[in-house]
Amino acid sequence: MLMLRWAAALCICQQQVVDVEAQSVRAKAFDAAASVSEQGYEWLAWSTAHIGHRLTGSEQGRKAEAMADSLFRASGLDTVYTHPFEADAWARGSVKLTVGDGKGFLHLTCVALANTPLACSVEAPIVDAGNGLAEDLLRIGPAAKGATLLVNLGLVAAAEGTKNLHRSEKTALALKAGAASILFVNQVSGGVLLTGTASIDGALIPIPAACLATEDGTMLRERLSKGENLTARLEMRNTSERVTARNIVAELRGTKHPGEVILVGGHLDSWDLATGATDNGLGSFSILDLARLMQSMPFKPERTIRFVLFMGEEQGLLGSRALVDHYARNSELDRVRCMINLDMSGNPQGFGVGGPVGWKALIADACDRIARIDTAAFKGRSSEQIWLHSDHQPFLLKGVPVIYPLSDLGKHVYGCYHSSCDDIHLVEPRAMTNNVRFVGALLYELAAATTLPGHFTEAGLRERLMEADLEGPLRIGGDWPW
Repeated sequence: MLMLRWAAALCICQQQVVDVEAQSVRAKAFDAAASVSEQGYEWLAWSTAHIGHRLTGSEQGRKAEAMADSLFRASGLDTVYTHPFEADAWARGSVKLTVGDGKGFLHLTCVALANTPLACSVEAPIVDAGNGLAEDLLRIGPAAKGATLLVNLGLVAAAEGTKNLHRSEKTALALKAGAASILFVNQVSGGVLLTGTASIDGALIPIPAACLATEDGTMLRERLSKGENLTARLEMRNTSERVTARNIVAELRGTKHPGEVILVGGHLDSWDLATGATDNGLGSFSILDLARLMQSMPFKPERTIRFVLFMGEEQGLLGSRALVDHYARNSELDRVRCMINLDMSGNPQGFGVGGPVGWKALIADACDRIARIDTAAFKGRSSEQIWLHSDHQPFLLKGVPVIYPLSDLGKHVYGCYHSSCDDIHLVEPRAMTNNVRFVGALLYELAAATTLPGHFTEAGLRERLMEADLEGPLRIGGDWPW
């Protein structure tokens, strides 16, 4: 009997060694193939030249959906399908900003934020609301009511430890304070204007909101600080129509645990001021290339890999909310073991995770092994920081563990997101290649794990969100689950 136990133990140990060795060989083979692959960059370059922006509901957005569907199919994925959802598609028309001082008028360049009124002309005194946080509105008190609030998009001269809010959350606070309109001030020099939604849920807001260049915002603040009484007349004409948009989905079926799904997604849509090359062509076209390469390998993952390109992210996570609601209704969400989100990711240095006990150690261990493949390019970092306002949020709020690459694309990229300079010249092909290499390596690691930790419990999720100071922002947006 003792000899039989030793023999059984030896077989188990030998099998584990074989599995580890096989996994190492597989990882090296995939990395070698991915290291010479820049197909995603070529597809993105073609899209920016021939399709342009990918605004949900626009003709360009529909062309991008069709392109993604075709590329998944051409890559030979096991299953390719679309998940349609209804959305209100806002599109900008004209905007005009006139500043008066009682003696004359000054016309300033601005861009309307999305989901602002379809037709309006509002004139109101300008009041400096600083960073537009709750404490700023408390400081100006009744002066906010009926005023045009001048608000920083980023944080300027804020106390250490102050956390910024999304522009839509600042808009919600301004609405509650009774503001007549909002002028957001960009913090990127060079006359760069930034767009984005002013609405948390995709519905039209009742007051106009627009973005000014940092230079014009500084000028207005200097005049206000000298005691000048300034008014702003903000006029705009926009359109909105009910449309059917489509999330594009493809699957690579698992060989051992096909019922367990690892979902990797990113948003395909972009704003209309440029071509959305970094936000989020960088992530979504990396996913297309990742799917192509994983399908081409002679080995397949043990768990099912589901690739999802979301539409409507920029208007309020519309596509991912719709998909998660669909999954929740048909119990599909229970099969999704984790969601990996690629939003403006490139040259990953590691991975962050938001999950219950077990996920941190699993991701840290995987990062250690991935780093051995290329210690120069991948640093093996891991993090447990969680954040909002991207397509992982609806999954997280349902308790699904979320994972994201840790990337630093540089100020030249982050200064152009949502702006007219977000074009292909900002994209480094190697950044996309490394997305494929290291996200692919993580997918194989997760797929091969003996077991994966579970979802958040309701109590565990509530505690984690509160630890991350996300209760306030989620309450502002009406997304706090309790």
